[in-house]
Amino acid sequence: MSVLRQLLKEFWLPALAALGWSYYNLHSSPTPWDIRKIVNIFGPTFFLVSWATGQFFRVRKQVSLDKNLSAIESRVETLLEKLEKFVKDFMGYTTGADSVASFMPMIRQPDKIELGLINQSSYPVFDVQAEVIDLDEPIDPKSGKFWTRHRFAIPSVFPNRMVMGAYQFDMHARERLYLNIFINTRGQGAMQQIRIARVDGAIQIAIRTRVGEKVIEQSVPDNFPGWNPDNPNELFN
Repeated sequence: MSVLRQLLKEFWLPALAALGWSYYNLHSSPTPWDIRKIVNIFGPTFFLVSWATGQFFRVRKQVSLDKNLSAIESRVETLLEKLEKFVKDFMGYTTGADSVASFMPMIRQPDKIELGLINQSSYPVFDVQAEVIDLDEPIDPKSGKFWTRHRFAIPSVFPNRMVMGAYQFDMHARERLYLNIFINTRGQGAMQQIRIARVDGAIQIAIRTRVGEKVIEQSVPDNFPGWNPDNPNELFN
């Protein structure tokens, strides 16, 4: 029945047009008509109109199919975007992904410097291990005396959170404090170079943070001792 209904749907118009054209031609013909004349007029007319309407239905179906395919493609793209975001968030919240924790120097008292560990990334950082060395500490490599590694560890730091008082330094009898900090997390490692000096009685702070060979943070006051914008490595070496 479905096939019959579809045939009626597609061929009723060609049949009606062919009958109408045949009737017009036979009615206006001055000669008597017979079955051969009817077939010769009805047949070509029916197939011509059927071809034309078939093209119409074909184009309409193609347009509908294109719309459906576009809708499916759009939904698949939306689904892929959501899946990619889910995978990114899953990796970020389980491993930390490319999140970085770094230290922020703060002047708590005129001669007291405190380093707070801050996470400004989108995901937590896990298994934070840090080592700080004071470059002004006297060393004697020949006798096996190297810089003291001041260690700090914390299981995790969530986004936009700071751990206060990770390190504290007294500059009461010092004019400068040059620190190199090595930070390792579950996801990656970083290195911070913090340079603190007195300039006209006030404490100035310069910072450079690197992940691998990429500098992700650099802040240096213009009047910082030894700062040369044309050769920034002169200060951070």
